[in-house]
Amino acid sequence: MKKILKISLIVLIPALIAAIAFIYKYEPDLISKLFQSREHSRSLYKKARQFQLNNDYKSAYYTYGQISSGYKIFDITLYHQGNCAAGLEDEKTAIKKFKKILKFYPKSPVAPLASYNLGQAYLRFENRLEAEKQFQSTLENFPGTDYALGSLYYLGELNKDNNKRLASEYWLRYIAIAPSGRFAVESHEGLKSLDHEFTQKDRLSAGIALFMQKKHKEALEHFSQLPLEECWYYAAMSHKSIGNRRKAVYILKKGISDYLDGDMSNSKAKNAMTTYVSLNKSSKYRSWTHILSWTQVARDFALYNKAQLLSQKKSKPVYEEIYRNYPKGQYASESLWHLFWYEYNAGNYDKAIELGQKHLASYKNTCASPAVYFWFGKIYEKKKDASKAKQFYKIVLKSFPDSYYAFRSNGRLQVLSGKRDEKWKTSLKNRLPEKAMKPDFPYSYDEIAEKHGLHVAETIFLDDYETTSLFMSNDPFVESWIKLQKGVLTNSIVTARNGMKKLVEKPEAKNCLWKLIYPIYYAQEINRNAISSKLDPVIVISLLKEESHFNPFAVSSSNAMGLMQVLPVTAKDIARWKKLGTYKSSELFNPKVNIKIGTAYLGYTGDIFNENMLFAVAAYNAGPAAAQTWIKRLPHDDIDRFIENIPYSQTRNYVKKVFGTYWNYKRVYGFN
Repeated sequence: MKKILKISLIVLIPALIAAIAFIYKYEPDLISKLFQSREHSRSLYKKARQFQLNNDYKSAYYTYGQISSGYKIFDITLYHQGNCAAGLEDEKTAIKKFKKILKFYPKSPVAPLASYNLGQAYLRFENRLEAEKQFQSTLENFPGTDYALGSLYYLGELNKDNNKRLASEYWLRYIAIAPSGRFAVESHEGLKSLDHEFTQKDRLSAGIALFMQKKHKEALEHFSQLPLEECWYYAAMSHKSIGNRRKAVYILKKGISDYLDGDMSNSKAKNAMTTYVSLNKSSKYRSWTHILSWTQVARDFALYNKAQLLSQKKSKPVYEEIYRNYPKGQYASESLWHLFWYEYNAGNYDKAIELGQKHLASYKNTCASPAVYFWFGKIYEKKKDASKAKQFYKIVLKSFPDSYYAFRSNGRLQVLSGKRDEKWKTSLKNRLPEKAMKPDFPYSYDEIAEKHGLHVAETIFLDDYETTSLFMSNDPFVESWIKLQKGVLTNSIVTARNGMKKLVEKPEAKNCLWKLIYPIYYAQEINRNAISSKLDPVIVISLLKEESHFNPFAVSSSNAMGLMQVLPVTAKDIARWKKLGTYKSSELFNPKVNIKIGTAYLGYTGDIFNENMLFAVAAYNAGPAAAQTWIKRLPHDDIDRFIENIPYSQTRNYVKKVFGTYWNYKRVYGFN
C-alpha cells in the first residue's frame, strides 16, 4: 500500500507542478485570483463600481473580472458584470453572466434581478422564445417581487401579436396587482391597442391604475361607465384633482351617505371625509355634523374632528362619547386625555387623577401617554407630594425621552432637586458645529451581517448603497442612513423618526440613531443669522427642522416656502423692516435667503415678546396678533398650562414640536 502511494505521489506531484506552470504561463491572473486577499477583492470591487457608475462599462467589466471567485459577494460581482456587458450591447456575455448566477447562486439576493435581467437580455437579443420562458420562470420562482410584476408586463408584450387574449390577461393582472407600478400606464395602453373589451371589473382596475398614475381624465372615462357605488371614492378624487369641486362634493356626499361601509379601508374613509369638509362651502363644524348624520363608519374619527373645533366645555360630551362608544378605537386615548385635561384645568384634581389612572391602565404607549404622566406629576406637586411627582417625571424621561414632555419633566425634576427650571429659556452662547457632521453607520459590520446577511454588510462596507437598496428591507435605520448617503435628507429623517416611534425602549441620547432624526445642516448660515438676530442657533435649527425637515423646496398649502416656511408677503415686510434688501418670491427657495429672512422674522417676534422664545415661536406660527390675544385672555401664571390651552391646535402642537426638537438637539449634541 505504501509502495502504491509513493508511486502515485511521484506521478502526481510533477503533473501538478506542470499544471501550475501551464496556468501561470497562459492564465497568470488565475493564480493571483486563487490567493487573492479579501482586501484586494474589495479594492477591485470599489474601483470597478466607480467605473460602472461613470458608464465606463469596458473598464468596469475588466476590473470585476479580476475579482476572486472566492470573494463572499462574487454573485453580485457577476451581476454587475452582466449589466456592464448589457451596457456594452454584448448581450451574449450578459446572458452568460446572468445564467451563471441562477445556476451556481440560486439563493442569492440578486437572483430575482438576474432572472429578470436575463429575460430582458434575451428580448434585446431578439430571442423571444427564451425571453418568454425566462419571464415565466421569474414569475414562478420569485413571486411577490417587483421583478415578477415586471415580468407580467413583458409577457403581455411578447404575446400581443400572436395571443391577444393571453396578453390581455397579463396586463390586466399587472394593473390589478400594481396600479401604481411603473408599467401600469403602458399596460393600459397595451390593452387599448388590442381593442380589449373591458368588463366592469377590468374598468375598475384600469380606472384605479390611471388614478394612481395621476391620469385623472382618462380614469374618469372608465369610472363614468361604472355604477357610482363601485368607484365613487376614486371618481370624486379624480374630479377634485382636475378642479371639478362641485362634482367632487356631490359624489363624496353620495358616497359617504349611501355607499360607505365597513369594507372600505379606514384610510380611504377618513380621506373621503376630510376631503368633503375641505371642499364643502359650509363651515367645518356643519360639514362634520352632516357626515355624522350620514354614516356609522369611522364615526370616532368624525367625532374627534368635530370636537377639535369646539371650546373645551362644548367638546367634553363629544370626547365622552368617543371614549364610551369606541374605547378600542384610534381616538379613545386622545379623547380620555382631553377629558383628563378638562378636569385638571378646572381644578378638579381628584377627578383628573381618576381619569388619568384609567388612561394609564388602558393605554400603555400612545401619543397622549407622556402628557398624562407629566400632568400627574404636576398634580402631585400641587398636593405637595414631591416623591410621587418625581416618580411620574422620571417615567416620562425613561419611557418617552424624546418627547416635549420629557423636556418639561426634566425642568420640573430640576426644581424638585433644589435647582432651577430653565423652562423655555434659550442660550445665545450655543453654536452649531460648522464642520460637516454625518452620523456614523448605526451598526457594526458583524451586527448587520447577523441581522441582514453578508451581502448587505459587505455592500454597505463598500459604500455601494445602490446595490444594497436592491435587496435591503425592513430596517428603518439602515434605510434612513442609506438615504442620507444619497442626499435624500427629508426622507432619511422621516424614515428614522418612524422607526424610532416603534421602539418600545429608546436608545441613550448619545446613540448615533438619534442623529439620523436630528441632523445638523446649514450650520454656517444659521449661526451667522442667529447671532445677528440675537437668537440661539439651536432654536433656529429646531424650528427649521419642524418647518421643512431640511427640504429647501418645501411649499405648504398656504404657500409658505423653503426651509423656514416663509410666506412671500411676510418675507417682503421683514426685508423692508429689517432693511435686508428686496427679494423675489422664488428666492425663498435659496437656503441662504430663506434662513436670513426666517431668522429675521423669528428675531422680530422675539423683540415683540421681550425675548420670550415660547411666545416668539407661537407667534412665528400663528402671527404676533394671535399670540398677543392669547396672552391677554389666557392665564399664564403656569406656562405649561398656558400652552395646553392655546386655542389653535396647530399652534399648540407646533410649540410642543419645536421645543421638543430643541430638547433633543440639546441632549443629543450636548448644547447648553
